[in-house]
Amino acid sequence: MIELLFLLTILLLQVQGTTWPTTKLIHPPSGILIEGAGRATNITFDVSGVPFPEERKWYKDGAEITTFNNMNVDESGGNLISLKFNALSKVNEGVYYFVVRESKNTLEASKSLEVRLKVSFLDDFQDSAETQTKTAQVGEFARLECRAPAHFGAYPKFSWSKGAEKIVESDSIYVSEYGDLIIMQVAFEQYSSDYRCTIKIDSLMEGEQEKQGPAVSLIVTGNAASYVPPNIALQPIDLKIDAQVKETFRVECAVNGYPNLPSIRWYKDSVQIGSSGIIYDLQNRNFLKISIPRSGGSVGGTYRCEANDGTKQIYASAEIEIQTKPIITTGLPTAEVKKSSGSTMDLSCEATSTPTPQYKWYKNANLLTNDNLNHAINGGNLSISNINSLNRGVYQCEAFNDIGSTISTGMIRVQERLTFVIRPKDVEAFLGTAATFNCQGKGDPKPTSLRWEFNGGTPPATHDYTNNLVNQATYKIPKVTSSERDGRVSCIISSPTNLYPEDTATAIVTIREGPQVKATQKNITANEGEQRDLTCMVENVGNSVNWKWLFKDTLITQDDDRRITVEHNMIEIRALTGADQGTYTCQADENGLSNSDTMFIMVKTMPRITLDDTLRIGEGADARLTCKVTSNPTPVISWIRNGQTINNSAKFTIDQPNDGTSILVVSSVDKATDIGKYACKATNELATKQSEIDLVVVAACEVMDIPKDAEADYQTTVTVSCTVNACPTAQWTWMKDGQLINFDGSRTIDRGSSIELRQVVPTDGGEYSCTVDSNNGLDNRGTYSATITVTVKAKIYGFPESKVLFKGGDTVKMDCSAHGDDSQGSLLVEWYKSGVRQNTGSSVIQKDTTERISFVTSTLLINSAIASDAGHYQCIAQNGVSVDKRDTSLMLMTYPDRPGQPYNTWTGVGAVELAWREPANTGNTPLTSYEIHIETKGNNIFRPFLKGLDPLSVSTVIYFLQENQQYNFKVIAMNAVGKGPASIPSNEIRTIKTNANRDNLVENFSLQSVSSDSIKVKWEMPQRRTNNLKGYKIMYRNEDMNELPKEKIIDDYTMLETTIDELDGGSMYSVQIQSNTKTPINLIVSTVKTTQTLNQKPSAPAECTARRETASRIVVSWNEPENPHGKILFYTIYYSNRWNPADGPYVHNVTDAQTTSKAITLGDDSADYFVEITASNSAGEGIPFECIADGKTMNVIWFMTWWFYLIVALVGACILGLLILCVILCYRRRADKGPKMQKIPPTGAAKKDDFRGPNAQVYSPNTARSYNPPPANPMNTFSGGAMGSPDQGKFGGGAGDFRYGTQPKSPDYGAPDYGYNPNKFNTFDSKATYNDPPKPSYSGFDPPSYYDPPKAAYDPPKAAFEPPQSPKGGYGGQYDQGSNFDNTSRYEQNTMDSRYRGDNASRGYPTNDRNPSYGGGGNFKSSQL
Repeated sequence: MIELLFLLTILLLQVQGTTWPTTKLIHPPSGILIEGAGRATNITFDVSGVPFPEERKWYKDGAEITTFNNMNVDESGGNLISLKFNALSKVNEGVYYFVVRESKNTLEASKSLEVRLKVSFLDDFQDSAETQTKTAQVGEFARLECRAPAHFGAYPKFSWSKGAEKIVESDSIYVSEYGDLIIMQVAFEQYSSDYRCTIKIDSLMEGEQEKQGPAVSLIVTGNAASYVPPNIALQPIDLKIDAQVKETFRVECAVNGYPNLPSIRWYKDSVQIGSSGIIYDLQNRNFLKISIPRSGGSVGGTYRCEANDGTKQIYASAEIEIQTKPIITTGLPTAEVKKSSGSTMDLSCEATSTPTPQYKWYKNANLLTNDNLNHAINGGNLSISNINSLNRGVYQCEAFNDIGSTISTGMIRVQERLTFVIRPKDVEAFLGTAATFNCQGKGDPKPTSLRWEFNGGTPPATHDYTNNLVNQATYKIPKVTSSERDGRVSCIISSPTNLYPEDTATAIVTIREGPQVKATQKNITANEGEQRDLTCMVENVGNSVNWKWLFKDTLITQDDDRRITVEHNMIEIRALTGADQGTYTCQADENGLSNSDTMFIMVKTMPRITLDDTLRIGEGADARLTCKVTSNPTPVISWIRNGQTINNSAKFTIDQPNDGTSILVVSSVDKATDIGKYACKATNELATKQSEIDLVVVAACEVMDIPKDAEADYQTTVTVSCTVNACPTAQWTWMKDGQLINFDGSRTIDRGSSIELRQVVPTDGGEYSCTVDSNNGLDNRGTYSATITVTVKAKIYGFPESKVLFKGGDTVKMDCSAHGDDSQGSLLVEWYKSGVRQNTGSSVIQKDTTERISFVTSTLLINSAIASDAGHYQCIAQNGVSVDKRDTSLMLMTYPDRPGQPYNTWTGVGAVELAWREPANTGNTPLTSYEIHIETKGNNIFRPFLKGLDPLSVSTVIYFLQENQQYNFKVIAMNAVGKGPASIPSNEIRTIKTNANRDNLVENFSLQSVSSDSIKVKWEMPQRRTNNLKGYKIMYRNEDMNELPKEKIIDDYTMLETTIDELDGGSMYSVQIQSNTKTPINLIVSTVKTTQTLNQKPSAPAECTARRETASRIVVSWNEPENPHGKILFYTIYYSNRWNPADGPYVHNVTDAQTTSKAITLGDDSADYFVEITASNSAGEGIPFECIADGKTMNVIWFMTWWFYLIVALVGACILGLLILCVILCYRRRADKGPKMQKIPPTGAAKKDDFRGPNAQVYSPNTARSYNPPPANPMNTFSGGAMGSPDQGKFGGGAGDFRYGTQPKSPDYGAPDYGYNPNKFNTFDSKATYNDPPKPSYSGFDPPSYYDPPKAAYDPPKAAFEPPQSPKGGYGGQYDQGSNFDNTSRYEQNTMDSRYRGDNASRGYPTNDRNPSYGGGGNFKSSQL
């Protein structure tokens, strides 16, 4: 039957076009491969199957190969898949097999034949037909060489024979570690002979292999010298030893001398062997044999041999480094780690080894880099940010060095927190209608349960719900009632394995109001046992109303004994009890609408007493007897003992709070008189009830745990206890040194019967006491104390890492911060450095006289550090309590050694894969990068080709090579100090021709520079495309910069065009196209082509403006250039002081190319600035553009400067000066013009004092009276008689013809003197008060001898004047009444200065002449009205 099923399966697969995957061994055909050490070879299988097996794995000795150190897998040969070995060594021996699997069709794995690989180590060690000759002088030493072939990978064993006899080693003749025969004090008879060496090697596959080398003939010449001083025949050499391979090592120091061999003493790190504690063997004077412990440590260091023959002493030394495989000290978590989506996780992997380990990280067996998803790798630290489902899997940290590797494995599971796809929504429903809620959750892990709650509890039985986890769950209230009003429907999803195991979503049920219901009675009172009927009325309903009754929100149903009867809108309750007291609700429902009303029944009940049966208390304490009574109404409570009512007294106290409670306190209970029965009696209007309690005396409290003296370490936690037995009323009082403790809740915490002291310091020490009070009335108060002592141990809390690196000339600072000062001793911090043998084993570092080594508190400073400063350092902190130590190593960083010779592991059309070994010594500091230098055959010059390679990788793909071309490569390692020496050049490596392997190879493509920062790439579909092709990778790099290749991924193999952006302008770029395949195959890379990006700089930015916001700040705004010629990288703003050319230009770069506005702070807020802007792309900086700002200058805000106010002050002063000058000139000109013309009344006027009208005449006082009016009247006219003008019928003086403050010259009313000219019309003095005496009159008609000049200023007239009164003396108004008369009883305020006659000295009013011949003007200013 099984065979039949197998045949049917084969037939079915053939019908479907699917075949089993198979493997066929091609090389070696016999299955056994024997190859020499150091050589290259391969194991090749022919793989077949449809579809091609997607899973292919290699195994060695039963374990899958995950780390390919000196081998690689080659799948470039189509169906031929090879495991290639670069340089065979001992570690490559073993049994190999190859497994393929096609999982999509669930086909079983196909296991190949086993291949046994044997490494032959002695192929190159051949016998020589000719005997070699070696000459030695008598008394000197002889050294016969025997060298093992290269690439052993194992430690050989050497032996020598003299003639046919095997040489037995002694102090004078022995075999060195590397096979040389060393002979001391050579003599004729003893050593002249033929010698031959034999080499043996232990092979894993073939056991021990042995072969003899060529013969060596030693010829001794010369005569013996009388004395040969000590000399070193074989110098000790520096060694790096693999502790996993060797159990011992030898340090050789062959010392010759004559006639006596010198004595030899050995030292390790300046300590003589024998007192250092290491296991050694000194059976031969010429070498020291050391046993290596399993850890590999402690035996490495500086070994020195000292030789002395009593006359001369010499010495030599070597550095021994014991190399060990990394041992992981901090690995990945062994248990599965759960992290929520979006969180961050840090994984740490630490290992110790010599040399220092490096680290690789894998996820699901795939190597991780910083480019993988959201991983950030820093050596042994892996940080995963914003975790998502793609980060789920198995993580591995591999710590490796040249000796081996160790892997730590951990599992990360990414979880999505529980959340809701569908949340229940709030529902508004009518009473009697249905309400439905839906819910669905999700998460990773998925929800394992879904449940519903109503108002925080189990849903009522009337509610329907489903708990469907796959689809949405449903919760339904078939008919909403008032009990669901504002109800909360909650959907709860949970998953115990989720980081957030539960989530809840809640919806609210809202009920719409219905009919209007009203209770007929709101408050009802009844006695216990009576009957009451409750009735409700309803409005706004039809004939289909339904009634419900509820008591305390619980539906009332008719009980079996029919004590409660429900009839629609009425309920009947019989035999009322206290439980019936409460709120009743009547609810009316109709057509989905509902409404309700409430009423309250108060039920009067008989007293019911709650009282303990017994009270136990200690003798002498106060007893509290509590009686709780419930009744309605509140009862009267009393206490009875022995038939007598107890009243308040010295013995008894009754306290009755207003809550139905009565407390009887019996003071100082006496066992003889107070024990017995006490009765509590309660009475109300319905009944009287009574209950008793028995008072019993019990024992007192007992203290169980008292405080104890204790010592506490600094910064620890101390608990002081003081507990009692069965004393619930006990109270504690805590004190320290006699003072109450102030508990702060953080460092000092009160826990009742104990206290907790956290992070104690010396001041926390002292006497702590607790006072316990039983608080039950007994005399049981006690105080207990204990002493707490806080000791401060010396502790170092700040110290360098285990290794401190420095470069020559650096300043090294190593801190050793410690605490430990207390009353028991001051803290002492000392530094020690190994290397000087003293009783302590180290020497205290002393401050040197050059101040190169100094101390700052506990910090060691080494200025201008040198090589001898390196070594082991120790800091010791001690006080009177304890000692603390910390150790570190100070290591000098040097240039790294040369890397191993590079070799190719894969060759393509335009690329090769190069590998090399890490430098044996990285200079005590991690490498920072590698450089690849290249030489094209025939050029004979190595040039830099790749810089900045990952220092953690010792292989890389070299792209951008020409097809069918030979190259040599060198590798240079770099660390923090600098570049080390270049490696040995690789052997010639030739790229292959295009036609060698054309599957999926892009053969035709073109490049076109489209701008300064972009190149367009077009290519044709591979001519030999297979189904394995899935896309392309465009590789490119700037040849001028020797930069690392960059890539652009094309996931669609039908896409045949792309543009490479963000390139450097005017630079030469190399481009290759790599084909990406579905299954991992060796790189398929096209030939290389080059092109140069355009060297076009951008045009100037458009429409630049500069606006000055403040005196010290401008805002520059611009538009993008019209022709950017690529991507704008940044803008540059130049600005300079227009007034001070030395101030600028200043430069401000705007690195955000999306920004088109920038604010700039100026250095001089009082100057104008000139502003320009340029744009830059990858080709460089474009032409500048001048920014516009009010005439293209940056104008200062003038009103904010000091000189503005100075100018304003100067201009104001000038204007004021001009005004004063104008006033002075105007007055002078007026004085020179003489009197002005005045109007006089026309002849025959209706009113002689009428000056109005066109016929008014003018005259000039300096000529005879003339009635010819001038062209214009420049003078102020008199308003008729209103102003006291002269009567034309008389020949009195005319207006303005006054003599300097006197009356006109008109004696006896004679004719006025018109020839009197000197009066300038300035005779009126119009001050507010006129007390100036009249100026003297002049006799005759002679003009005055001087002129009265006008006053500089005149006061203005009064603001208002009272109307004039009738003239004094009854003179009927035949005279003019001055306009400015003050006709009060006093006339001192009249403004007229010249209105009186000689016969009337009174001033201020008109003359009393019945026919006054003149009038007086008033309030004149310089002859103006």
